[in-house]
Amino acid sequence: MATKREDVYKLIEAVPDEKLSELVKMIKLLTMPEDEPTKTEINAISVSRSEYENGETYSYTIDELRKEFLDDE
Repeated sequence: MATKREDVYKLIEAVPDEKLSELVKMIKLLTMPEDEPTKTEINAISVSRSEYENGETYSYTIDELRKEFLDDE
């Protein structure tokens, strides 16, 4: 069963006013065009995979990510 726009509108209407800015950011992310990665991006992905495999990464909680990327806008 496909999602109808009317169902989406109902969900948007249920979002509290204080969370609307977060919703707008999420919708903007969903509507961004998907480009092919550049050579620089492909290289960064390769480096990141190697770091992950070697245990050189840090796990963030969702709250830490929200604070880092959403709270400043």
